[in-house]
Formats: sequence, C-alpha cells, structure tokens
Amino acid sequence: MTNKEKAYKYIQQVFLENQKNEVDEGVDTQQVADYLKIKRPNASAILNKLVKEDLLSKTNTRPVRYHLSDKVTHDVFDDLIGSKGSLADAVKQAKAAVLFPGGILPIQIIAEPGSGTTYFSKLIIKYAKDKKVIPKDAHYYEVNCIVEKENPRLNEILFGNSEHNSILERYKNSVIMINHYERLDATQIYQLNHIIYSSPELNHNLVLFSTLPTNSDRIKTSISISLPEYNKRPVEEKLEAIEYLFKTQAGTSKKSIVVSSEIILALVNHQFKNGYKELEKNITLACAKAYLRAIDDHTSQEIISEDDFSNNFIFSRTLDIDASLESSELLKDRKNFIFSSNQSDRLNTMIKHYDKKLYHNLDKQYQDLAQQGLKSDFIRNSVYHRIEYLFNKYGFPGLNQIRRKQEKDNQTLGKIVPADLVSLTHSFLVKASELLDQNFNQEIFYGLCLHLNSILIIKNKNNATLSPRTIAELKQKYPQQLQLTRQFTHELSEKYQYHFTENEILTILTFLVELHDTKTEKPVILFALHGNGAAHCLSEVVNTLNHNHNHNTYSYDLSLDKDIDQAYQELKKLIIKINQGAGVIVIYDMGSFKELLNRIIDETTINIRMINVPITLIGLETARRSLADTNIDDIYHNVITNINSYFSDQVNNKPNMLIALCHTGEGGAVQLRDYINEYSKLGWLVKAMSVSDRKALADNIMRLRKFYNIKALIGTYNPNLFGIPFISIVKVFQSPHEDLDKVLSFMPVNTDTTIYNQIYEYYQDSLKFVHVNLLKETMPDVMENLAIQYNLNRDRQLGIFTHIVGILENGLGGQKRQNISVPDKVRDNLASDFNYIAHCLKPVEEKFNFVFNESDIYTIIAIIKQL
Repeated sequence: MTNKEKAYKYIQQVFLENQKNEVDEGVDTQQVADYLKIKRPNASAILNKLVKEDLLSKTNTRPVRYHLSDKVTHDVFDDLIGSKGSLADAVKQAKAAVLFPGGILPIQIIAEPGSGTTYFSKLIIKYAKDKKVIPKDAHYYEVNCIVEKENPRLNEILFGNSEHNSILERYKNSVIMINHYERLDATQIYQLNHIIYSSPELNHNLVLFSTLPTNSDRIKTSISISLPEYNKRPVEEKLEAIEYLFKTQAGTSKKSIVVSSEIILALVNHQFKNGYKELEKNITLACAKAYLRAIDDHTSQEIISEDDFSNNFIFSRTLDIDASLESSELLKDRKNFIFSSNQSDRLNTMIKHYDKKLYHNLDKQYQDLAQQGLKSDFIRNSVYHRIEYLFNKYGFPGLNQIRRKQEKDNQTLGKIVPADLVSLTHSFLVKASELLDQNFNQEIFYGLCLHLNSILIIKNKNNATLSPRTIAELKQKYPQQLQLTRQFTHELSEKYQYHFTENEILTILTFLVELHDTKTEKPVILFALHGNGAAHCLSEVVNTLNHNHNHNTYSYDLSLDKDIDQAYQELKKLIIKINQGAGVIVIYDMGSFKELLNRIIDETTINIRMINVPITLIGLETARRSLADTNIDDIYHNVITNINSYFSDQVNNKPNMLIALCHTGEGGAVQLRDYINEYSKLGWLVKAMSVSDRKALADNIMRLRKFYNIKALIGTYNPNLFGIPFISIVKVFQSPHEDLDKVLSFMPVNTDTTIYNQIYEYYQDSLKFVHVNLLKETMPDVMENLAIQYNLNRDRQLGIFTHIVGILENGLGGQKRQNISVPDKVRDNLASDFNYIAHCLKPVEEKFNFVFNESDIYTIIAIIKQL
C-alpha cells in the first residue's frame, strides 16, 4: 500500500469516528505526517494530490484542514430504496434545493398517499442538518391542513396577526412543513405564494410543502419534487421494500420469518390502494398472526401463510404479466425467503417504537389469557383483535430506507475501458444471448471489453493471425454467430472510424464459441507435520475459516517414533486418495518430508508442489537459545537472522511469474498485464500470451517454467495446463484493486460449509460407481437448499444425503429401480415438493448423467416429511 493510499484510508477512519460524534474536524498536515512517519512537506504533497483527485477538500484556515470530499462521502439518501432508480431525480432536486448557494429553496413534494412523502421529507431534513445548512437541533413546525382545516385559528397559525408574521417568517433556522395544502382555499394559497416571493428571511428556514398530483400547480416554488406512486415503482424496488419490512419484523419479534416465494410474488404484484402504508400494515398484521402461532407451538420461526393476509390478495395469478415475469426473474427460483431475527437494523434511529410495543403487548396478552386456562385458538383470536389498534396507535409514517444491494457494475473495468464501449459490448452480448439461446458469463464480457479496447482505443494493431484451418472451421460451424459479429463490428466501425480485418472479426467471433474443454479438477492442500495432531488441527482451522464446502485441505501427522518406510506408505496412500486430478500442494515442516514426497512423485507421477514452512525447526532453535542466553533481544535477533538465512537458502533463484491470457496474446492480455503491474505490490513478472493455440501455449509455458515459477494463469477460461492454478479475469476486475494481491495469492474466499466430510471419506473406499469428487461438487448445494426449504435437522439431512447417494450407486450399477405407485391425489398435494426437489437434483443429474424418477423423488419427500 502506497503512502497516498495509507493517508486516504487514515482520513476515512477519522471521518467515520467524527461521524459518531456528529462532527467533522478533518485532519491537518502534521497529523498525517505523524501517522505515516514522513516529513511534513511530503505529507503536504500527498494531501494536495488527493485534493486534485477530488478525494479530499481543504479549508482556507491556518493550519489547513483536510476533509473527505462531498463527492465520496455517504449521505442519508444513499440508503433510500430507489435512490439510484425511480427516486434519482427527486434526490437530485432535494440536494440542489438544500445546497443552493443563496440559501435553501422552498421545496414542494407532490405525491399520492402512501408514496413516502413523510419519510422523504424526513430525509431532506436530516440531509440539511448533516450538511450544516440548518442546526442539528433545529425546531420542527408542522401544519397538517387536513387536521387544521376546520380550526378557526388556521389563518392565524399560517399568517400571524401582522403583515410580516407568517409561519414562514416568524421562525429562523427551523423546519416548516405545510402538509396537504390542497385543503386550503384560493385566498390562503394566494397569501402563501405572496409570502414565498416577498419574504427575504425565507432562506434561513427549510420550508416544505406537500400536496396531491391533482393540485400541484397551486403553490409556486422553484423546486417541485414528484414522488412516483408506490404501485408504479419498479418491481425490484418493491421487492426491496417487502424484504426490508419482513427483516424489521424478524428483528423486533426475535424470531426468524419464513415466507414462500408465492407470497412474496403476490405482495410484489398486488395493487395497494394506499401504497406503501397499506403494504406495511398487511405485512405487520401477517407477522403478528404468525407470531401468535409460534408462541402457541413453542417454535423459533414464524411461518407466514396465505391465510395471514386478507381475502383481497391473489396468490394464484398476478395482475400484470410483465411485472410477474420480472419479479419471478428477481426471485431466481427461490422457494422460500428466510428473514433472520439476528439481522441488524441499520435504520434503528429512523423507526418509531411501535413494533416493539406491538410484540410486547402480544406477549403480555397471550400470557395473561393463557394463565386463565383458555384454549389457544380462542387466545389467538382474542389477541389478534387488538393488533390493528396497536398498529394504528404506534405505526410509523412513510417508507423506510434500506441500503441498495446493487453496486455500480464494472466500476474497476470502467477505469480502463470507456463507458460507451462497455455499454456497446454489453448490448452485443445480450443480443447474442437472446438470438443464440446461450449465456455468456462475466469472463467473456470482461475479456471482450479489454480486447476491443486494445484495438479501438489503444490502437494496438493485432499481429496474431488465426490459422487457415481455424478460420475455415469457424466460418463453417458458426454462421449465425459470424453474422452477429459482423453486424457488431460494423456498428463499432461507424462509431470509432476503424476498419476491422477479417482476422480481427473472426477473433471477436471466438469469444462467442466454445473452443476449450471444461475440466474442473482442482488441486488440494496437505499439511504434513511432525508430531501428534498439529497437522490435523491446522487443516481443520483452514477448512473452517475458508468455509469451503469441498473440503480441499487435508493432514498427515508423523509421530516421532514412526518407522520411515511405514510413513512413506501411509503418506503415498493418502496422497493418492485425496488427489482429484490437478495435484497436491504439500505444506511441510522439516526436510525429511521432502525426501518422502520426491519418492512419491517418481512412483505415482502425481503433480506435487512443496512449500517448506520450518515451524518445528524455528521452535527448536528458539528453545535451544533460550536455555543458553538470558537476553531476550539477542535471542530474538539471532533466530530472525537464521530464519532469513534458511529461507534464502531454500528459495530457488527463479523469479515468480503470472501469465495473462487472451485469444491473441495481445490486446486484452496486455491491458490485464498493465493493470496488475499498476496495482499489485507482489513484484511478480506478468507475461501476456495467446490462448487460441493450446499446443503453442503449452510449449511456451514449458519453456518459461525452466526460468520462472509460474504462479497462476489469468484469463477468461482455464486451459488446464500442468496443474498451474487459474484465476478468472472476473475475480481480478470485480475485486477492489487494493485486494488484487489477495486474489493473485489465492487468499480464501468464503463459501458455505458442509457437514459431510466423514461420509465422503467412507464413500471414497466403499462406492464403486459414484465418484466422490462429483458428490463434493454437487451435493452440498442440494442439501443446503433442502435444509433451508424444509428446516431439516442434522439427522434428517444425513438420512436424505445417504439415501440420494444410495439411489445413484444402485442406479449407476444397473440394479433394478424402485417403482412406487403414487396416487394422483397424493401427487397433486405434493406437486410443489416434487417440482422443487426435482429442480434441486438437476446438478446431480447433469454431473452423473442420471435421471431421478418419480419414485426416487417421492421417497425423498417421504423422508423429509416423515410420511
């Protein structure tokens, strides 16, 4: 990390600490110099560079103080649902009004009931306070014209007793809200308009008006913000709002909430007469009903059913087919949504206490009636009659904000490739995907963007040519893809004034077609250490921290009294067992293992790579010196010196190298190389090479391995050569550049854990027809989906797992399949279960080339539901 990056990170930390105390003191040059331990002029130069890059702003004071730029700091609108979508213009207008140079402009908010007017107003107020446009403790004055319409003092409240004593004039540094001004008569509207344009003191206050769309032209303000009706907002934003409401209920009830996708879909597509407020009420009441059942059943989950909603909900069909298709796509075939009770509420301070009071009252009433010996059904019905009253009494107003899940796509890629080229490439792949009925992953997208950027922007003329045989094969096999590619290159030619050669067009075509194999074998890791249990404990820690459901880390403990020949046989047998085809990386502590491993390489031809970490020798050396010397610093420095000397002797003189791959070896690979060179601190050499000719690539890598340690291949797909690890180009560009070295060094990525490791070990020797490696690839996801869907405990999970493996083993072994006759009525009642389990098992069927029949699926359902 450079000093500039360290300085910026430090200022970010200071900013976050200041935010907690509601201040923004910034930092001065001396603070940064002290933090970085550099001279003051050097710190000043770094800070001024950050100012030029719009990452910092600085004051005109002495000493100069530096703050995070407004362009990069977080504000309250960032968490608002739709802030980058349907509410983007509304947010821009609100910020412009608050930050207007001559003072705050009056703001008019136009919206239908239930569109979030009250909540959006609160965000504007908080934004003005955060920007110090009004004081943090500014007073709030509201006139609700619906409530005050019949108040004989309304004119006095609005306009005071004298010419310059209106509500808009008699307060300073305050917030003034006039709600539902459509209820005012023409004279009152005229007076308000007159005050807006005649009062010089108005910009000292934050003045807000709200009204209905049919009344929007009566008050004349510079800023009029129209909020979209809730029912007309995008499906994605509705889904976010629904998920947020369920998360809130789960957090306050302290119980997990399970909601089926059918209910979520119905909520997304239902037309709510009163918008978000009605949605909020329905979800709250449904959760309250489920909460009462959970109390009665003594369960930790609330399971929402269709009966928890009023009869006006439609669960079997939707009102808008396009919206239904869009929302179904967002649900991604999920069967259930589970909202956990331990999820933190990011907006705690923005929510009133109604929900806590609601569940507190439900608990209290339930327990009081239960003590009277009443039946649970009667208790539930009696308590529920008070839920709407409690909701209305304690209900919070308006739409609550949640942080949008989606980040700006391709942010890092945009630093290299122009946005218009990224957009054109994306459109091309979308069109190709639709016409060819083929999915193109992010690797293809990134690789093609870099390739085109090299040709069109960098003007790097491609000297590599495809062979005549490859050209003929491409034209013959892929005429439709070639036509699409020609159309795309014609579009690019017109925009960028560039003439594509036939070779360049066909090279672009190769991004659309599969020219490589899809082998998925991966290396495994083995800890081999002297002693009893050290290696085992390390492998357990690595697998646990790595959350790797494929369990790719193993152990071998060599006790000090074990015969070396016996150790050799045990170690060889273990390596043969755990090798998945891509080799074994062995991390060992002392040289005796090196001799054993070299013998195993010669005998088995398994690719084994050895990493010597002499922890045992270091411990011995430190302990020996501690017995002979009394000065702790002398011991420490001597051991460190010896360690450095040891490693310098162990490490060969070959430098490390990464190989960046693309179809031509130029263009995209060169840009990938330059990107790594710019942001990586590892100091490894990066070589750009072509992946189109596999034999030539293999020959080149073989030659380079004589002089370099090839650490990894990086590209759009894995050529599977010599067991060299592969890194997807997507991981490189979708990770922040400060994490690039973690990606290049294969730092662990969190995935789901599994509970089946011991079973895998047993199956390794007992199964004849089922490959355990394929089980490891497919079954953890299958079991996770089933466990979530059906809330399975550990025992039933293991029972289902072994049952599925048994079906596979018998079926692949040619044994007669079971044929259970499932009655039509039973089949109809379990239709959703049949469909869901069949969907879960598809990856297993594809890997094993096996089809589960109806009897197989029924027996799985029977185990799940204990039929």
